[in-house]
Amino acid sequence: MTSPIEKFNIHVPDDVLDDLKTRLALTRFPNELQLSPGEEWSYGTPEQVTRNLVEYWRTSFDWRHIEDEINAHLPQYTAVVNTGSEEHGSLRLHFVHKRSTRPNAVPLIFSHGWPGSFLEVSKIIEGLTEPTDPKHPAFHVVAPSLPGYCFSEPSRKPGLSLKATAYMFNELMKLLGYTAYMAQGGDWGAMVIRALAIWHPENCKAIHSNMFITTMPTPIRHPFKLVKLIGAVLGSFVGLEIGYSKDELEGLKFSKYFMEEESGYMHVQSTKPQTLAYGLTDSPVGLLTWLHEKLRRWTDDYPWTDDEILTWVMLYWINGPVGSLRYYKEAKTPYLKTDERTYVVSQYTNVPLGVSVFPNEVFRFPHDWGHMVQPLKFWKKHEKGGHFAAWERPKILIDDIRQFTEIVVQDDLSLRSNTIST
Repeated sequence: MTSPIEKFNIHVPDDVLDDLKTRLALTRFPNELQLSPGEEWSYGTPEQVTRNLVEYWRTSFDWRHIEDEINAHLPQYTAVVNTGSEEHGSLRLHFVHKRSTRPNAVPLIFSHGWPGSFLEVSKIIEGLTEPTDPKHPAFHVVAPSLPGYCFSEPSRKPGLSLKATAYMFNELMKLLGYTAYMAQGGDWGAMVIRALAIWHPENCKAIHSNMFITTMPTPIRHPFKLVKLIGAVLGSFVGLEIGYSKDELEGLKFSKYFMEEESGYMHVQSTKPQTLAYGLTDSPVGLLTWLHEKLRRWTDDYPWTDDEILTWVMLYWINGPVGSLRYYKEAKTPYLKTDERTYVVSQYTNVPLGVSVFPNEVFRFPHDWGHMVQPLKFWKKHEKGGHFAAWERPKILIDDIRQFTEIVVQDDLSLRSNTIST
């Protein structure tokens, strides 16, 4: 079942905001260690940083103004969309949809991740839909909230997987009249768009990722790349660059470090999300610190304002974060021999791939690994930027999407011949 599209505006009830202020006033802060300068964040979000944010949140943060700004800038809708699963039926998806004034614009679905939201599209949507240079491609932009995030309905049954999300997003695009489209994403969005490319290549014609991730080459599937990697590692011990550059090996080393030292959140959310949800649903400060640390750690010296941090947190607080936490566990699905995340990042598909590489991304893989999973048509490294490319480096991301689009549209004119509805 897919329902008619309904206009949506954010309006948080007054009693929710009043309750929030009460909880903030009653915050019980933990003590913290005396840490050396430069080590203040090594144990997590510092106390004084949190106290300052909480005071501003309680006394000065103007959610009504933020709410009005989002509603004015982002055209939002909801629709009940089939999950492709009898067990899960249909769920109501919240999404942004803005069409270009150009009739031949390319449909593009933007998929956010955690701890982001649909709001990330706000810095790129104008540049994509209405480019000032007539030579640049234009886009009809759709940005859904993942199931269970923000204003999208969560499933009440286990097992709503990446495959189901891709099915819903594909159904949404067809409902909007886009039978051929491109997809862009980072974090979970990078995996969702891979799922679209794997399971819906008849509609998803190309994907652009700002977080390329895959698995290590194996002796069976990629023996030459494995030998190349081993040679590069051995060469590095004697100061030689063989096969892979020093930067590429450092990227792999950092990816290993991230999984060993920075991914505790992932393991909790992938195993016992419900337990964590009690604390983050009941305590706004608990939620703030859980998200704030990632916003700071995963960006490249981005100058977060208090309003930005609290807006991102509010979008998780309003309806509760439990759906977003469960999403990690749901990506471990019993119908595959391996967990679904591994399948999605390692399965080959013929859908073209474009990648933007930012230096402070949490996963950093060599360029030629892109060829292991898709026809790699575009790869561009940048000198600055992190995990939230659409928020940190919007102009650069827009330019990369445009360049990649110009490449793939030449090969697939169906991207410019869509029927447009809503």
